[in-house]
Amino acid sequence: MSERGAGAARVNVDAIREEFERVQTRAKGVSMLLLSSADGRALAEWTHARLDPRRVAAMTNSFLTLGETLAREVGMSAADHATISTVHGSLVVIRINGTRPYTLAVLGEQQATLAVLLFAARECAARIRTLI
Repeated sequence: MSERGAGAARVNVDAIREEFERVQTRAKGVSMLLLSSADGRALAEWTHARLDPRRVAAMTNSFLTLGETLAREVGMSAADHATISTVHGSLVVIRINGTRPYTLAVLGEQQATLAVLLFAARECAARIRTLI
């Protein structure tokens, strides 16, 4: 069993990667799933994309944190997720509150709709929450 984490917070990377594989087979067009700690460290990833998971983990966590801060600043309730959409695809970033806060990023290719990615991210987050 592969584990990553600092101190008492250990993450079962193998179990999370199994969940990532499950999501990828159910949600066509997903090209990356990435779980990171709230301080931006990559913990588990599954990807077909050419990217550095460590850099992406830091950026997705900062992006979600900024969205959460903006939501509070404008008087909205806590942000559930943040998204980026381009002509080449979309990215959904969602907070998972387990024993500690984590960030889940789901990247989709052009053919994956934002609705599919958001559903996949929420479903994956719910399953991962039981593992962390």
